[in-house]
Order: sequence, then C-alpha cells, then structure tokens
Amino acid sequence: MTTTKEEQVVRRGLTQQLTMLCVRYVERLMPDPYLFAVILTLIVVALVALLVRGATPTGVLKAWYGGVWGAQNIFTCAFQMLLILVTGYTLAEAPVVKRAIVRLASKPTTQLQGALLCFGVSSVFSLLNWGLGLVAGALVARQVAKRLPHAHFGYLIATGFMGYLV
Repeated sequence: MTTTKEEQVVRRGLTQQLTMLCVRYVERLMPDPYLFAVILTLIVVALVALLVRGATPTGVLKAWYGGVWGAQNIFTCAFQMLLILVTGYTLAEAPVVKRAIVRLASKPTTQLQGALLCFGVSSVFSLLNWGLGLVAGALVARQVAKRLPHAHFGYLIATGFMGYLV
C-alpha cells in the first residue's frame, strides 16, 4: 500500500494534534511527584492503622524514619544509582568517546538510520555500563538530531533509550 505525501502530512498532523492534546492535559492535570509521595504515605499510614493490630502512630513514624534514614535506608540505593549515572556521563564526555559519538552521528542520512544508530550505540554501551548506555544513547540522539533537522527528536531519544533494554 502506498501513501501520497498529502496523506502522510494529514496523518502526521492528526497524530501530532492528538499528542499535543494529551500533553496539554497531562501537564495541566498531573500532580507533582512530591504530592504523589505525600498521598501514598498517607494511604499507607491509613492502611497500617486499619489492618495492623497494635500499630501505634509512634511505631509507624519510627518505621518510616528507619526506612529513609536508618541503617537499611533508601539513600544507599539512591547514591549507588547516582554514582552509576555520573560515571556513565563522565565516560560519555571523555574526549575520545565524544569524538566517536560525533563521528558516528554524522553517518546516518535518514531518520530510520539515525534511530538504528542510536539503538545500536546505546545497546553496546549498555553492555559495558547501563549508566553509560543511557547517557551515550541520549548524546548520540542529540548529535543525530543536529545533523538531521527533519528527524523527530522524541523518536531518536526513545530509540536511544531502548538500547538500555539489552
């Protein structure tokens, strides 16, 4: 089945209009992530009060505090993730890797080639370090988008992050 350029423009226009409508409503109606954290905390406290016999407000507060600041806290995991991402960014910004990314990004001539390149580079780098794969995929997508102004940036970014699945 072949489509004319006019049909592609109409289809793209409808898709973009639908996307913009969804984005507008999500930006307007989606609460802040901090609000989600507060609401979920209140829901958990209410469930503990209803379902756990002998639970006291002091006990719930001590358990919550221990999970955030105690010996087995969430910050250990958060700092490990931060270290992985910072290490990946540092490796991706190394002059040798940065030159390689710019050189690779100059090769594709179509959006499909650019997307496949973003996926491939991100996949290879994700095998070495998942933080490096995430960062390198985004940097390759940015460089490809600079070289191919007609390419859809969101599509390139999505394919760059798909390499993380490897």
